[in-house]
Amino acid sequence: MDQRQRRRVEIYFVLYLLALVLLMPDGASVPSTTDQSQTPLRIELFPERVRLTCEVKRDSSGAVRLLRLDSANVIHYSPQLTNVTVRAVIEDVASGQSLTIDERSPSTRRFASLRHDPSRSAFVFSWSPLADAALSKTFRVTVYASGTPVNGVATDAMQAVGSTQFVLMTVVNDQQPPQLVFLPGRRDTLVLRESSPTSVPSAGAAEFWLEPARDNISSFASAEWTNRISIGGADPQRDLLDLPSVRLGGETMQDVSRTIDQRTLVVRGRAPRTGTAFVEVSARRSDGRVATTRFTVSAMNYATPSVPDVVYPGVEYTIDPKLPADRSDVRAVIRDGGREIVSVDQGLIRVRFAARDTGKTMLFERSVNGSAEVGAQPLIVRPFPGPVIREIRRDADPNKRMVVVQFFSNERGENRPQLRVVDGNATAPRKLSGYLRPADNTRPVVAWVEVFEITRRDASKPFAFRVQAADERGKESAIVSSD
Repeated sequence: MDQRQRRRVEIYFVLYLLALVLLMPDGASVPSTTDQSQTPLRIELFPERVRLTCEVKRDSSGAVRLLRLDSANVIHYSPQLTNVTVRAVIEDVASGQSLTIDERSPSTRRFASLRHDPSRSAFVFSWSPLADAALSKTFRVTVYASGTPVNGVATDAMQAVGSTQFVLMTVVNDQQPPQLVFLPGRRDTLVLRESSPTSVPSAGAAEFWLEPARDNISSFASAEWTNRISIGGADPQRDLLDLPSVRLGGETMQDVSRTIDQRTLVVRGRAPRTGTAFVEVSARRSDGRVATTRFTVSAMNYATPSVPDVVYPGVEYTIDPKLPADRSDVRAVIRDGGREIVSVDQGLIRVRFAARDTGKTMLFERSVNGSAEVGAQPLIVRPFPGPVIREIRRDADPNKRMVVVQFFSNERGENRPQLRVVDGNATAPRKLSGYLRPADNTRPVVAWVEVFEITRRDASKPFAFRVQAADERGKESAIVSSD
């Protein structure tokens, strides 16, 4: 057989084999294990309420009257699960402090509890904030659940995990909390995943959003501010390509920084000196989706209050902090280190320092939403000075002199001075009644004037002498000569 005939036979043989393959019956396709494990089978959580509210009235004695309490929230889940675990993280939006509870948490926890109700395919969250309702507060609750789906799903290597959020709010005496969280019906999606520690859940099935705790921040010029950005549809520790970016615009702001705290982005900075600045926050999820939000920071410039540099113990001082009457988020505080001595959100400050405070430096400051005004003003609690001989003046009678002594006290009848003749041609001083009066027009009065009369002892000698005053605390004045 020549070469051309051999090639023709080979071609016919290949065509014959191909025909046999095409005539074979179709077989059922077998999906790959890899494709099956990456199928994003959704399991969702559905909270019945996005906000639970507790409203109370608190009188000046501290007594509390409950007006309204949404005490429970039911979070339904789908599909049905076995081997269920659940926990909730309750976060104070203003401070960032958090409490974690689960079904094993002791029943004595009076703030909140969490339990699984298999009959309803739901979790029941309950809280009782009355005993803690001293101030208006907002809490963000994040519920994390996991379990094994049972509706026809291969359960030996699959586990459902995910989370959802809602808000708790206490309102005391109709004062809205200083920071609000907006959750407009959004929720994260539970995604079916392999229980292998190397698997990463798909975030693409969930809605992705950012929400600031405060849309508009008003602060004193150059004062520190903080805003917390809720991140929905992504775990910031796992599902973001990078730390969310921050873009600034408007007036210049200093020291702007960002950090991740659990499921929130905390943005901090200093307010502009004047005007308004804006902060734009953007985050990119691992599936490429981008979420963006924006809030503003405005500088407020209020009249400078009149605060004394030096104060004395036992004296009541009245300070006008110059707080605006149309704002409820502004406070004026006098602090002893970290301890608040007195604070007001309207009207005047009245304060009286104790004798044990002598030598301390107190601080007066104003704040907006917890952000303090730059340059707190010191109040130095000084001990009362010793007496001072202000004047020795002549009388109509050439044999008499009047000695005016200034002394210091919180009351006119306390710490009154005595006068003695150190040497010279003079008799013992006599205190004149009816001459006790304030030393000047300063309020409050801390300086008083006492008047003494001194008579020439020997008419044949010059009328010259030296005197010294001493108060009841033992402090003495300088020795003053009559010449």
